[in-house]
Parts: sequence; structure tokens; C-alpha cells
Amino acid sequence: MKIAITGATGFIGHHVRNILKLTDNEVLLVTRDARKVSTLFSNESVLLANIGEFDQEWFSKFGEPDAVLHLAWGGLPNYLSQHHILVELPMQIRFLTSLIESGLKKLVVTGTCYEYGSLMGALSEHHETMPSTQYGIAKNNLRKILFELQQRKNYELAWARIFYPYGEGQSKTSLYSQLHTAVRNGENEFPINNGKQILDFIQVEEVARVLVRLLDQSSNIGVINIGSGNPQSVYEFVHQQINKNGWSIIPKIGLKSVRDYESPSFWADITKMRVIFERDLWI
Repeated sequence: MKIAITGATGFIGHHVRNILKLTDNEVLLVTRDARKVSTLFSNESVLLANIGEFDQEWFSKFGEPDAVLHLAWGGLPNYLSQHHILVELPMQIRFLTSLIESGLKKLVVTGTCYEYGSLMGALSEHHETMPSTQYGIAKNNLRKILFELQQRKNYELAWARIFYPYGEGQSKTSLYSQLHTAVRNGENEFPINNGKQILDFIQVEEVARVLVRLLDQSSNIGVINIGSGNPQSVYEFVHQQINKNGWSIIPKIGLKSVRDYESPSFWADITKMRVIFERDLWI
């Protein structure tokens, strides 16, 4: 299968590549900066391109791939920026519509748990979306437009609604990366919020595995949650990482504020993922 990946040099893309390099798939990495591709695997090629450009020939430029994994999204980690709605959303619509209108038959796009907004508890794909951040609103609107497009274009769509991935290569502002930095700097304490917020943390390697499996699916998946399905408090997550690595750093509660745009307690209902993959994952 011929697969094109946007955002391939990013956090999740790096781990997707590590899986695809072991397959016989032909992989095209779409990037604006070739310097970010320090190593090229034997089944990979690179296309230097800016998907924000007004161009109606993206499908042809990608070599008419069998599937596209769309990871690219700008403006992060500022989830409240108007950039997501005013710049990113129209650009994403234009780019993806061009691919589909030109003949793309399979598309996997990464969504976000921020589409759920402040909803609480175990959330399934059937729950109403109520995004409260500009990032969540933009992603949610893109999802709706792509599903509407299926009414007049025959293509398969998987909308991968990812919860809280963590791991190597993550943004320096993430909880995981900040903890690792504090340890490397020899800090004795690690400041966190009240530690009570319940989230769904999932290793990025597992996210990558699901995304690759979605590319292999021959049916129209629709929305699918990608999470661990296990609710875990911020304090528990930090403590787990400390114990796992044998660190002596101590989490210090109450030194950071809780993000008021995040739900105080929500996690993924992964029933659909279990059914589709017949438990052939980590779950």
C-alpha cells in the first residue's frame, strides 16, 4: 500500500514511522523542512511541501496514494488561539477537500478529546461534542465537514479522537517532558496542580499502533476514540512515572493552576476500538 503522511516529523509521526518501517508499505513523508528528516528508512521518500499553499493538485503531487494519514496541525500547544479557527481550519478544509475531490479513497485524520469539551466520565464516540477551546472547535468543525463530504464522494474516513498521549519527542511544555527535564536538571521537587484532575494518559507508541491499524482497515471506521480507557489522576500519572524510572524527585501539589478549559474528569470509552481490533492491541 502507498501511504502519504503529513506531520510525519512530529511527535506522533515519529512513532508511526518506526512501525511502518517494518512493513512493505511505500511511505511518503510530507514535510516543509527536510532537515527534520534526519534518517530516511528504506521504504520512505520525502516530499517538500507546504499544505497551506493554494494548490488543487495535492493528490497528484503525493503520487496518488492509497491512503493518507493526516497528522499535521499548526498553532499548538496554544489551544485557545484564534489561529485554529481563522487560519488552520480553512487551510485544512481546502487541503483535505482537494485530496478527496481528486480521488483519494482512504483518509485517517487525528482528532482530539478536546472535541468533548467539559463533558465528564467515560466518553464514547456517541456522546455529543461540546468543544470549549478554539482548537477543539476547529477540529470538531473539520470533522463535520469531512463527514458531510462523504455524502457526495465515495471515500473511507477514520477520525482518530486521541486523548492524552505521552512519550519520547513530546512538546517541551507537556507534563511528561517537564517531568523528565526536572529530573535531568537535578531538581528535588516537581510542581504540579492540585493533582486531582482525572485524565486518560496513553503511551504514544500505542497511539501509533492504532493509527497504522486504521490505515489497514478496509471499512469506513468513522469516529474512534484512542485512549487507554483507564482514568488516572495527574498525581497518579506523575507518581507512576517516578516509580517506573526509579527517580527520587517528589511531586509538589498546588504550585500550578488547573487548566480551566479542560474537564476535571474524563477518559475514553474504548469499546469501539476493542471491537474493531478484536483485542489485538495492548487493551
